[in-house]
Amino acid sequence: MTQRIDVYIEHKHYQINQKYSYLSDEFARIGMRVNVNFNNQKCVAFVVDTHAYDPEEAFPYELKWIEDRIDDEPILNEELLDLGLWMSEMTCTPLISCFQVMVPKALRMSKTSIKPQMEKWLHLEMIPDKVTLKQAPIIEALHNQDLPATQLKEYSGVLTGLIKKGIIRAYLQEKNYLVKDYQAHERPYALSPAQIDALEQIKASSQNVVCLFGKTGSGKTELYLTLAEEAMQDDLQSLIMVPEIALTQQMVDRVTERFGTDVVVYHSHLSDHERYLQYKRIQNNEAKLVVGTRSAVFLPFNKLAMIVLDEEHDSSYKQDNMPFYHTRDIAIKRAEHFNAKVILGSASPSFETFARAQKGVYALVELEDRVKGKLPHIQLVDNPVSSKQRLAKETKALIQEVIDEGKQVVILLNRRGYAPVLQCTECQRTVDCEACDRPLVYHKNDSSMKCHLCGHSEAMPRQCPHCGSTNLRMMGLGTQRVEEELQEAFPTARILRMDRDATQVKHGHQKILDQFNKHEVDILLGTQMIAKGLDNPLVGASIILNVDVALMKTDYRSVEDAFALMLQTAGRSGRGDGEAHVIIQTDLQKHMVYPALLNHDFKRFYVQEMKYRKIAQNPPYTYLINLSLFGKDEQKLYANALHIMQALQDEQIKVLGPSDLGKRIHVYYQRILIKGKDLHYMRKHLMDVLNREVKYHKWDCQIDVNPLKGLE
Repeated sequence: MTQRIDVYIEHKHYQINQKYSYLSDEFARIGMRVNVNFNNQKCVAFVVDTHAYDPEEAFPYELKWIEDRIDDEPILNEELLDLGLWMSEMTCTPLISCFQVMVPKALRMSKTSIKPQMEKWLHLEMIPDKVTLKQAPIIEALHNQDLPATQLKEYSGVLTGLIKKGIIRAYLQEKNYLVKDYQAHERPYALSPAQIDALEQIKASSQNVVCLFGKTGSGKTELYLTLAEEAMQDDLQSLIMVPEIALTQQMVDRVTERFGTDVVVYHSHLSDHERYLQYKRIQNNEAKLVVGTRSAVFLPFNKLAMIVLDEEHDSSYKQDNMPFYHTRDIAIKRAEHFNAKVILGSASPSFETFARAQKGVYALVELEDRVKGKLPHIQLVDNPVSSKQRLAKETKALIQEVIDEGKQVVILLNRRGYAPVLQCTECQRTVDCEACDRPLVYHKNDSSMKCHLCGHSEAMPRQCPHCGSTNLRMMGLGTQRVEEELQEAFPTARILRMDRDATQVKHGHQKILDQFNKHEVDILLGTQMIAKGLDNPLVGASIILNVDVALMKTDYRSVEDAFALMLQTAGRSGRGDGEAHVIIQTDLQKHMVYPALLNHDFKRFYVQEMKYRKIAQNPPYTYLINLSLFGKDEQKLYANALHIMQALQDEQIKVLGPSDLGKRIHVYYQRILIKGKDLHYMRKHLMDVLNREVKYHKWDCQIDVNPLKGLE
């Protein structure tokens, strides 16, 4: 029977972000992929609707036949299809981009998508009249079940003969995940009265979204596990999300130790095939609990009871390329479909979340005290005057004291490399990346200069590329430089660095954390990944370096982000017995952020900062949309951006820009920022203007609704 099917076509341009109709004599279902001829090109398309074909029905174009059907079964269910439609509208992104981000690469709507791995399986066709001693184990193993050939590889020679005789049939089957066995353990401690009260508040709340605001170490994770346990008992699924891959295995370990369950793990450091296998486990309802990062929010759940965003304030939950979605928004939308709970947990909630909780849009549940240990004392000290010394004498004294007590130290420096800038003392210019107009960062371990934006690497120059002078100086501070100073100051201490450079190998994060948790390391130095989720009772001190850079940024969110990072880092200390201390090296001791921070008082900081947000009419009092235009002709790009900015002028919104963002990988960028109070109107107005003024941008643009980065 001939069908007329409606499809969305994989293409980068917005102007074809619409349905097109094709004919199919192969049975197609909503959620399948097909190959079609579009504008004389073979393209992958996604089926979103099907109809009985009526030859009398008129169309503005001649209907073509699909070339072939890619899938035998839909790869997205109805709920995820609806989510994609909603997401496309909310993020002002082509629908096909939303569908692509939902599925693992093995199922992605792309000509470059990989195919699932296959493995050889064995089936017993008949039992021979005479069975030899060598054949007997094989016949017995296959008597009531098919098995993968790998399980009988020790009999490979005998198997070959049985296959040739037709006694055993070999066939290929998609490789499946092998479930591992774990031993379950009892809860490490009984819930405190405060935890029990918080748990009851969450369960009794009529609101599906709960802001769980609790001090660091107050037992939020144990509440997640208790709620997940109750969901599992009701045969329901739970998703616990963490912002960093480094935190994934820690949460997985907590879950497997607690439930003896082979939990589904889903993040970008898995291979394409590993992600595909985990995706299929959820699709087939083979697992009840998932731990993952941002992309796990799109897994094909069937019976979802709860979604947790741990450290919900973290900007890692916002996708940094198209579609620019926020995981929190996707989680809330999916929870509406399943009537599930969304738990937004943090010791320093994002202002958007806490404002909604204060207004009653979300339920607010608080945990005031730590389950064990007590909050550390925070001390501010001046940076050393000498540029040769980066650690203050007070910092060194505290590190030595903590190590002598047999405890450990965490040091945060949110800048990798050795020196962020290499400057000529003659012409004052810096050594920059030619592709990106950004300073190259010196990495001492391989004596290279690297661009942290595009990945370009080159040897360290011996002379200035601008004037030829040999007088070059290093400026700024990176983790490699502090590591070197620590090794000189504490020659017997065991020091480990944890940043992107040190964790590039598979499971690199976990190997470092395992060493730290086994007390094979005295000092753990790293970027922001060490500030989150690290739960080690032996950490006696946290040191925070170079935070002034974050406090002096012009982005309106910079102080909020810096406060959260310092509070989270401080919270790594004091989770065991005895006193714990935090030192923050800063030249801005009178900054408004510190009175609240010294008392671990998020609410005080929130009230204070919200006054400034209101005066400036910044979020959460308004909404923002970031429109980035890009191209290789710098002058033409600016002229086009100026035209679009003028076309966007409207009484209901404020238009800022265009702002020159420089170039990245030889492509120039201009930014236009739209501010207003009616987000629906802002989206519609922007898309109306872009659709009308196509020749000025040709869809070489990116739209970020409610941006978190790139606002300086």
